Amino acid sequence: MKGLLGIWLVICVCACTSKDVCHVQGRIEGIKDDVEIAVLRQVAGFQYDTVMNVSMQGGQFQFDLPGEYYGEAYELQFGNLPGRVLFFAEKGNVQVRGHMDSLFFSRASGTRGNDEWQSYQRFTKVLSEKRENAMFAPKMREASEEEQMARRKVIMQEYEEELLRFQDQLVGDGNSLATLYSYWKRYLNMDADEIYSVLKKFDQQLAGNRYYLDMKNRAETLTRVAPGSMAPVFTAITLEGDTISLADLRGKYVILDFWASWCMPCRAESVHVKEIYQKFHEKGLDVFSVSSDKDEQAWRKAIEDDGMVWNQGILRGKNKKHVYELYGIVGIPAIWVIDPDGKIIAKGLRGEKLKDFCSQLFD
Repeated sequence: MKGLLGIWLVICVCACTSKDVCHVQGRIEGIKDDVEIAVLRQVAGFQYDTVMNVSMQGGQFQFDLPGEYYGEAYELQFGNLPGRVLFFAEKGNVQVRGHMDSLFFSRASGTRGNDEWQSYQRFTKVLSEKRENAMFAPKMREASEEEQMARRKVIMQEYEEELLRFQDQLVGDGNSLATLYSYWKRYLNMDADEIYSVLKKFDQQLAGNRYYLDMKNRAETLTRVAPGSMAPVFTAITLEGDTISLADLRGKYVILDFWASWCMPCRAESVHVKEIYQKFHEKGLDVFSVSSDKDEQAWRKAIEDDGMVWNQGILRGKNKKHVYELYGIVGIPAIWVIDPDGKIIAKGLRGEKLKDFCSQLFD
Protein backbone atom coordinates (compact mmCIF):
# COMPACT_ATOMS: atom_id res chain seq x y z
CA MET A 1 0.00 0.00 0.00
CA LYS A 2 2.83 2.39 0.93
CA GLY A 3 4.55 1.52 -2.35
CA LEU A 4 1.45 2.37 -4.35
CA LEU A 5 1.09 5.64 -2.44
CA GLY A 6 4.70 6.52 -3.22
CA ILE A 7 4.19 5.89 -6.91
CA TRP A 8 1.02 7.99 -6.87
CA LEU A 9 2.88 10.89 -5.23
CA VAL A 10 5.64 10.72 -7.84
CA ILE A 11 3.04 10.78 -10.63
CA CYS A 12 1.31 13.78 -9.05
CA VAL A 13 4.58 15.69 -8.65
CA CYS A 14 5.57 14.98 -12.28
CA ALA A 15 2.13 16.02 -13.50
CA CYS A 16 2.28 19.30 -11.59
CA THR A 17 5.80 19.97 -12.81
CA SER A 18 4.84 19.38 -16.44
CA LYS A 19 2.04 21.93 -16.12
CA ASP A 20 4.15 24.62 -14.47
CA VAL A 21 7.23 24.48 -16.72
CA CYS A 22 8.18 23.82 -20.30
CA HIS A 23 9.38 20.23 -20.15
CA VAL A 24 11.41 19.27 -23.23
CA GLN A 25 12.00 15.59 -23.89
CA GLY A 26 13.66 14.31 -27.02
CA ARG A 27 15.12 11.40 -28.94
CA ILE A 28 17.47 11.74 -31.90
CA GLU A 29 18.03 8.53 -33.82
CA GLY A 30 21.55 7.63 -34.87
CA ILE A 31 23.39 9.28 -31.97
CA LYS A 32 25.14 6.61 -29.90
CA ASP A 33 27.72 8.60 -27.92
CA ASP A 34 27.09 11.13 -25.19
CA VAL A 35 26.64 14.59 -26.67
CA GLU A 36 26.35 18.01 -25.06
CA ILE A 37 23.38 20.04 -26.30
CA ALA A 38 23.52 23.84 -26.35
CA VAL A 39 20.14 25.53 -25.94
CA LEU A 40 20.47 28.70 -28.03
CA ARG A 41 18.45 31.91 -28.13
CA GLN A 42 18.65 34.10 -31.25
CA VAL A 43 19.60 37.63 -30.21
CA ALA A 44 19.82 39.33 -33.61
CA GLY A 45 20.72 38.24 -37.12
CA PHE A 46 23.16 35.35 -36.77
CA GLN A 47 24.00 36.15 -33.14
CA TYR A 48 22.96 33.63 -30.50
CA ASP A 49 23.26 33.38 -26.73
CA THR A 50 23.66 30.03 -24.99
CA VAL A 51 20.85 29.71 -22.45
CA MET A 52 22.04 26.40 -20.99
CA ASN A 53 23.89 23.20 -21.79
CA VAL A 54 22.18 19.82 -21.51
CA SER A 55 23.68 16.32 -21.46
CA MET A 56 22.44 13.77 -23.96
CA GLN A 57 22.89 10.04 -23.41
CA GLY A 58 22.14 7.32 -25.92
CA GLY A 59 20.30 9.71 -28.20
CA GLN A 60 17.87 10.86 -25.50
CA PHE A 61 17.62 14.02 -23.42
CA GLN A 62 15.25 16.06 -21.28
CA PHE A 63 15.30 19.39 -19.49
CA ASP A 64 12.97 22.06 -18.10
CA LEU A 65 12.65 25.75 -18.90
CA PRO A 66 10.90 27.93 -16.29
CA GLY A 67 8.32 30.59 -17.09
CA GLU A 68 10.77 33.43 -17.76
CA TYR A 69 11.80 31.63 -20.94
CA TYR A 70 8.28 31.38 -22.33
CA GLY A 71 7.17 33.11 -25.50
CA GLU A 72 10.34 32.64 -27.57
CA ALA A 73 11.86 30.18 -29.99
CA TYR A 74 15.04 28.34 -29.06
CA GLU A 75 17.38 26.15 -31.07
CA LEU A 76 19.12 22.95 -30.01
CA GLN A 77 22.71 22.49 -31.19
CA PHE A 78 23.86 18.87 -30.84
CA GLY A 79 27.62 19.06 -30.35
CA ASN A 80 29.30 19.71 -33.70
CA LEU A 81 26.59 18.06 -35.78
CA PRO A 82 25.25 20.18 -38.67
CA GLY A 83 21.71 21.46 -38.35
CA ARG A 84 19.67 22.62 -35.39
CA VAL A 85 16.23 21.87 -33.98
CA LEU A 86 13.87 24.77 -33.29
CA PHE A 87 11.21 24.68 -30.59
CA PHE A 88 9.00 27.17 -28.74
CA ALA A 89 9.17 27.46 -24.96
CA GLU A 90 5.59 27.17 -23.73
CA LYS A 91 3.96 25.69 -20.65
CA GLY A 92 3.55 21.95 -21.17
CA ASN A 93 5.42 18.99 -22.62
CA VAL A 94 7.44 19.44 -25.81
CA GLN A 95 8.43 16.30 -27.70
CA VAL A 96 11.46 16.47 -30.03
CA ARG A 97 12.04 13.72 -32.60
CA GLY A 98 14.61 13.50 -35.36
CA HIS A 99 17.63 11.79 -36.91
CA MET A 100 21.24 12.88 -36.66
CA ASP A 101 21.63 12.84 -40.47
CA SER A 102 18.78 15.30 -40.99
CA LEU A 103 18.47 17.45 -37.88
CA PHE A 104 17.01 20.30 -39.91
CA PHE A 105 13.91 18.17 -40.52
CA SER A 106 13.42 17.25 -36.87
CA ARG A 107 10.04 17.93 -35.27
CA ALA A 108 9.03 19.57 -32.00
CA SER A 109 5.42 19.06 -30.98
CA GLY A 110 3.06 18.89 -28.01
CA THR A 111 2.13 22.54 -27.44
CA ARG A 112 0.15 24.98 -29.57
CA GLY A 113 3.14 26.99 -30.77
CA ASN A 114 5.20 23.93 -31.71
CA ASP A 115 2.30 22.19 -33.44
CA GLU A 116 1.45 25.33 -35.44
CA TRP A 117 5.10 25.78 -36.40
CA GLN A 118 5.13 22.27 -37.83
CA SER A 119 2.06 23.17 -39.90
CA TYR A 120 3.82 26.31 -41.11
CA GLN A 121 6.97 24.35 -42.02
CA ARG A 122 5.00 21.75 -43.96
CA PHE A 123 3.14 24.44 -45.87
CA THR A 124 6.25 26.46 -46.76
CA LYS A 125 8.02 23.29 -47.91
CA VAL A 126 5.22 22.50 -50.37
CA LEU A 127 4.98 26.14 -51.42
CA SER A 128 8.74 26.42 -51.99
CA GLU A 129 8.74 23.29 -54.14
CA LYS A 130 5.88 24.74 -56.16
CA ARG A 131 7.83 27.99 -56.62
CA GLU A 132 11.03 26.20 -57.67
CA ASN A 133 9.15 24.04 -60.18
CA ALA A 134 7.63 27.17 -61.71
CA MET A 135 10.99 28.97 -61.77
CA PHE A 136 12.73 26.19 -63.68
CA ALA A 137 9.87 24.94 -65.85
CA PRO A 138 10.73 24.15 -69.52
CA LYS A 139 8.72 27.18 -70.67
CA MET A 140 10.99 29.43 -68.58
CA ARG A 141 14.12 28.13 -70.31
CA GLU A 142 12.57 28.83 -73.70
CA ALA A 143 11.66 32.43 -72.81
CA SER A 144 13.86 35.47 -73.35
CA GLU A 145 15.85 36.88 -70.43
CA GLU A 146 13.43 39.79 -70.11
CA GLU A 147 10.42 37.45 -70.10
CA GLN A 148 12.10 35.23 -67.50
CA MET A 149 12.68 38.18 -65.18
CA ALA A 150 9.07 39.32 -65.53
CA ARG A 151 7.77 35.80 -64.91
CA ARG A 152 10.01 35.28 -61.87
CA LYS A 153 8.70 38.52 -60.40
CA VAL A 154 5.11 37.27 -60.81
CA ILE A 155 6.02 33.88 -59.29
CA MET A 156 7.61 35.53 -56.24
CA GLN A 157 4.61 37.81 -55.80
CA GLU A 158 2.24 34.82 -55.96
CA TYR A 159 4.46 32.99 -53.44
CA GLU A 160 4.32 35.90 -50.99
CA GLU A 161 0.55 36.29 -51.38
CA GLU A 162 -0.10 32.59 -50.79
CA LEU A 163 2.21 32.59 -47.76
CA LEU A 164 0.44 35.62 -46.29
CA ARG A 165 -2.96 33.95 -46.74
CA PHE A 166 -1.75 30.90 -44.84
CA GLN A 167 -0.27 33.05 -42.07
CA ASP A 168 -3.59 34.88 -41.74
CA GLN A 169 -5.34 31.54 -41.27
CA LEU A 170 -2.76 30.44 -38.70
CA VAL A 171 -3.14 33.63 -36.64
CA GLY A 172 -6.53 32.35 -35.51
CA ASP A 173 -7.55 34.11 -32.30
CA GLY A 174 -4.53 36.42 -32.45
CA ASN A 175 -2.48 34.51 -29.88
CA SER A 176 -0.41 32.37 -32.24
CA LEU A 177 3.22 32.58 -31.14
CA ALA A 178 4.37 30.53 -34.14
CA THR A 179 2.72 32.93 -36.59
CA LEU A 180 4.14 35.97 -34.81
CA TYR A 181 7.57 34.36 -35.04
CA SER A 182 7.10 33.60 -38.76
CA TYR A 183 6.44 37.30 -39.40
CA TRP A 184 9.36 38.29 -37.17
CA LYS A 185 11.73 36.19 -39.29
CA ARG A 186 10.85 38.41 -42.28
CA TYR A 187 10.07 41.79 -40.74
CA LEU A 188 13.35 43.44 -41.74
CA ASN A 189 12.13 43.19 -45.34
CA MET A 190 8.83 44.93 -44.54
CA ASP A 191 8.01 48.62 -44.62
CA ALA A 192 6.31 50.40 -41.71
CA ASP A 193 2.77 50.05 -43.08
CA GLU A 194 3.23 46.31 -43.63
CA ILE A 195 4.51 45.83 -40.09
CA TYR A 196 1.67 47.82 -38.52
CA SER A 197 -0.80 45.79 -40.59
CA VAL A 198 0.71 42.56 -39.25
CA LEU A 199 0.67 43.71 -35.63
CA LYS A 200 -3.05 44.48 -35.84
CA LYS A 201 -3.67 40.77 -36.39
CA PHE A 202 -2.45 39.88 -32.90
CA ASP A 203 -4.16 40.11 -29.53
CA GLN A 204 -2.83 42.49 -26.88
CA GLN A 205 -1.81 39.41 -24.93
CA LEU A 206 1.23 39.24 -27.22
CA ALA A 207 1.90 43.00 -27.18
CA GLY A 208 4.69 42.54 -24.64
CA ASN A 209 6.32 39.69 -26.53
CA ARG A 210 9.87 40.25 -27.72
CA TYR A 211 9.00 39.55 -31.37
CA TYR A 212 6.03 41.92 -31.26
CA LEU A 213 8.14 44.69 -29.68
CA ASP A 214 10.99 44.20 -32.18
CA MET A 215 8.54 44.67 -35.04
CA LYS A 216 6.84 47.65 -33.40
CA ASN A 217 10.19 49.37 -32.76
CA ARG A 218 11.24 48.70 -36.35
CA ALA A 219 8.04 50.27 -37.70
CA GLU A 220 8.54 53.33 -35.49
CA THR A 221 12.12 53.72 -36.72
CA LEU A 222 11.09 53.44 -40.37
CA THR A 223 8.38 56.05 -39.79
CA ARG A 224 10.93 58.36 -38.21
CA VAL A 225 13.13 58.31 -41.34
CA ALA A 226 10.35 58.27 -43.95
CA PRO A 227 9.74 61.09 -46.46
CA GLY A 228 8.14 64.02 -44.68
CA SER A 229 10.14 63.52 -41.47
CA MET A 230 13.14 65.56 -40.39
CA ALA A 231 16.38 63.69 -41.05
CA PRO A 232 17.99 62.68 -37.73
CA VAL A 233 21.20 64.61 -37.20
CA PHE A 234 24.46 62.76 -36.54
CA THR A 235 28.20 63.31 -36.86
CA ALA A 236 31.03 61.45 -38.60
CA ILE A 237 34.80 61.81 -38.98
CA THR A 238 36.14 63.43 -42.16
CA LEU A 239 39.19 62.49 -44.22
CA GLU A 240 41.08 65.24 -42.39
CA GLY A 241 40.10 63.87 -38.98
CA ASP A 242 37.60 66.62 -38.22
CA THR A 243 33.93 66.18 -37.31
CA ILE A 244 31.18 66.75 -39.86
CA SER A 245 27.50 66.94 -38.97
CA LEU A 246 24.52 66.41 -41.24
CA ALA A 247 23.28 69.75 -39.88
CA ASP A 248 26.31 71.45 -41.49
CA LEU A 249 24.78 70.80 -44.91
CA ARG A 250 21.51 72.65 -44.32
CA GLY A 251 20.61 75.09 -47.09
CA LYS A 252 21.22 72.59 -49.90
CA TYR A 253 19.58 69.47 -51.23
CA VAL A 254 21.61 66.53 -49.92
CA ILE A 255 22.01 62.94 -51.07
CA LEU A 256 22.82 61.00 -47.89
CA ASP A 257 24.58 57.81 -48.95
CA PHE A 258 25.57 55.06 -46.49
CA TRP A 259 28.20 52.80 -48.02
CA ALA A 260 31.50 50.89 -47.50
CA SER A 261 34.54 50.20 -49.66
CA TRP A 262 33.96 46.41 -49.60
CA CYS A 263 30.33 46.75 -50.76
CA MET A 264 30.31 46.22 -54.53
CA PRO A 265 26.71 47.47 -55.03
CA CYS A 266 27.77 50.61 -53.14
CA ARG A 267 30.76 51.12 -55.42
CA ALA A 268 28.54 50.64 -58.47
CA GLU A 269 26.04 53.16 -57.10
CA SER A 270 28.81 55.73 -56.55
CA VAL A 271 29.12 55.96 -60.35
CA HIS A 272 25.52 57.21 -60.55
CA VAL A 273 25.98 59.51 -57.55
CA LYS A 274 29.09 61.00 -59.14
CA GLU A 275 27.20 61.73 -62.35
CA ILE A 276 24.35 63.37 -60.39
CA TYR A 277 26.79 65.41 -58.31
CA GLN A 278 28.64 66.71 -61.36
CA LYS A 279 25.38 67.69 -63.05
CA PHE A 280 23.58 69.38 -60.16
CA HIS A 281 26.20 70.50 -57.61
CA GLU A 282 26.36 74.03 -59.03
CA LYS A 283 22.56 74.23 -58.80
CA GLY A 284 22.50 73.47 -55.08
CA LEU A 285 22.99 69.72 -54.63
CA ASP A 286 25.45 68.24 -52.17
CA VAL A 287 26.35 64.65 -51.30
CA PHE A 288 27.29 63.21 -47.91
CA SER A 289 28.74 59.70 -48.19
CA VAL A 290 28.98 57.95 -44.82
CA SER A 291 31.18 54.86 -44.57
CA SER A 292 31.01 51.98 -42.11
CA ASP A 293 34.50 50.73 -43.02
CA LYS A 294 36.69 49.24 -40.30
CA ASP A 295 39.75 49.53 -42.54
CA GLU A 296 40.42 53.25 -42.87
CA GLN A 297 43.03 52.79 -45.59
CA ALA A 298 40.57 50.80 -47.72
CA TRP A 299 38.04 53.61 -47.21
CA ARG A 300 40.52 56.27 -48.35
CA LYS A 301 41.64 54.23 -51.34
CA ALA A 302 38.04 53.63 -52.51
CA ILE A 303 37.29 57.35 -52.32
CA GLU A 304 40.35 58.14 -54.43
CA ASP A 305 39.80 55.30 -56.92
CA ASP A 306 36.13 56.20 -57.46
CA GLY A 307 36.70 59.96 -57.65
CA MET A 308 34.31 60.75 -54.79
CA VAL A 309 35.09 64.45 -54.43
CA TRP A 310 32.13 65.36 -52.19
CA ASN A 311 31.64 65.27 -48.40
CA GLN A 312 32.99 62.09 -46.82
CA GLY A 313 32.54 60.76 -43.32
CA ILE A 314 33.34 57.54 -41.50
CA LEU A 315 31.53 56.11 -38.48
CA ARG A 316 33.74 54.80 -35.71
CA GLY A 317 33.13 52.69 -32.64
CA LYS A 318 29.71 52.86 -31.04
CA ASN A 319 28.72 55.73 -33.32
CA LYS A 320 28.22 53.30 -36.21
CA LYS A 321 25.72 51.22 -34.25
CA HIS A 322 23.98 54.39 -33.06
CA VAL A 323 23.59 55.89 -36.54
CA TYR A 324 22.52 52.61 -38.17
CA GLU A 325 19.87 52.13 -35.48
CA LEU A 326 18.81 55.77 -35.85
CA TYR A 327 18.13 55.28 -39.56
CA GLY A 328 17.04 51.64 -39.35
CA ILE A 329 19.78 50.50 -41.73
CA VAL A 330 20.06 46.74 -42.22
CA GLY A 331 21.85 46.77 -45.58
CA ILE A 332 23.87 49.09 -47.80
CA PRO A 333 23.82 51.05 -49.99
CA ALA A 334 21.13 53.01 -48.15
CA ILE A 335 20.20 56.38 -49.65
CA TRP A 336 18.06 59.33 -48.57
CA VAL A 337 17.44 62.68 -50.26
CA ILE A 338 17.06 65.65 -47.90
CA ASP A 339 15.78 69.14 -48.69
CA PRO A 340 17.48 72.44 -47.65
CA ASP A 341 15.45 72.53 -44.41
CA GLY A 342 16.65 69.09 -43.35
CA LYS A 343 13.45 67.27 -44.26
CA ILE A 344 13.54 63.85 -45.94
CA ILE A 345 11.96 63.98 -49.39
CA ALA A 346 12.97 60.58 -50.80
CA LYS A 347 14.31 57.25 -49.58
CA GLY A 348 15.67 54.11 -51.22
CA LEU A 349 16.17 55.57 -54.71
CA ARG A 350 19.09 54.24 -56.74
CA GLY A 351 20.46 54.43 -60.26
CA GLU A 352 18.13 55.93 -62.86
CA LYS A 353 15.36 56.52 -60.31
CA LEU A 354 17.70 58.69 -58.24
CA LYS A 355 18.81 60.57 -61.37
CA ASP A 356 15.21 61.19 -62.44
CA PHE A 357 14.24 62.44 -58.98
CA CYS A 358 17.13 64.90 -58.86
CA SER A 359 16.35 66.04 -62.39
CA GLN A 360 12.83 66.94 -61.27
CA LEU A 361 14.30 69.04 -58.46
CA PHE A 362 16.64 71.10 -60.61
CA ASP A 363 15.62 70.95 -64.29
